[in-house]
Order: sequence, then C-alpha cells, then structure tokens
Amino acid sequence: MKTITPRDFRNAFVAVMKAEHDNFRTAVGFESKSYHYYMRSNIFPKVAKQLGLSAWNKEYYTLEGIFYEERGTNSSGNYTAYAKWISVALEHESKASKTHEEINKLQSFNVPLKVLITYAAEGAETESLLRRYESILSDADVFSDFATLRKQLVIIGTPRTMRDWRFYVYESDGFVLMLPK
Repeated sequence: MKTITPRDFRNAFVAVMKAEHDNFRTAVGFESKSYHYYMRSNIFPKVAKQLGLSAWNKEYYTLEGIFYEERGTNSSGNYTAYAKWISVALEHESKASKTHEEINKLQSFNVPLKVLITYAAEGAETESLLRRYESILSDADVFSDFATLRKQLVIIGTPRTMRDWRFYVYESDGFVLMLPK
C-alpha cells in the first residue's frame, strides 16, 4: 500500500493548482455544483497522478473523492465497483459552516491520509474552524493514532481569491500550520 504523507499531498496539490490556476479561477465563477464537479473531475485526478495513484471519478461511499492504488477484482478477474484500499480520502466543501460534518465523516474511514479542502478568511475564522475540528478529532481518535498512522490534513483557501492556500496537519497537540519546504 502506498502511503501518502501530508507533505506529499501538499506538494502535489500546490503543483496542480499552480498549473491549473487560470482554469481554476474560471471554475470558481460557476455555481457551487459545477465547481465541485470541476474539483472532482479535473483537480483530484491530476493530484492523484502526481502522487502515483488513481482518483475515483464519482462519489465513493459518501466521500467526495478517494485516491487509490488498485481496484478490487471479483473471482473472474473483472474489476469491481470498489478500490482494494483507500490511500487518501477527500472532502471538498466551499461553505466553511458545513465542514464540521465533512471532517466528522472522514473519521468513519480507516485511511492513512484524510484531507478536507475548504475556504475561510485568515485569522479568527480559520482559528475557530481548526479548534472545532480538533474537538471532533479528539473525540474520534479512539486509538490515539491520528497524529501518527491516520493523518489529517486541512487545506484552507482564501475566499474570493481562491488563490492563497494554507495547509494544517493534525499533530498530537492539535492542528499545526505546515510551512513550505
């Protein structure tokens, strides 16, 4: 199983968003449903490819997206409607007020990396979201492995410009801003 680190994901995401900047800006102007479709059908597969994985092109057991290495096969060798395992589980929500539901949903999946992408202003709005997520994660982390085995990455874009991205990784003492390397 290929394990993707939060930094691996960050680097692939930044590379894709840089290359897709103009197309992304155009998609942001569309209605929310079209924008979510654009993320799932265009951005997610390109990020997955950068990571050496495949992206599921539709909802997967209520998740907006997954990255996987292999699809399952049935006894006759035909591909099945599921991945053998999930390397990355993704949720993308343009309305920050709904993201507590999405981060909670991600906790239902035993996956090495869970990623939430949303949009909030820097400062108090972002800090409030992160504290709320920490509360949800501390309640859900029954095996105390979210900071070590089942990593959590929150990507927060700046509203309106949708250009500046901030990356927060969950550590044992809460979310920490991931600085570029």
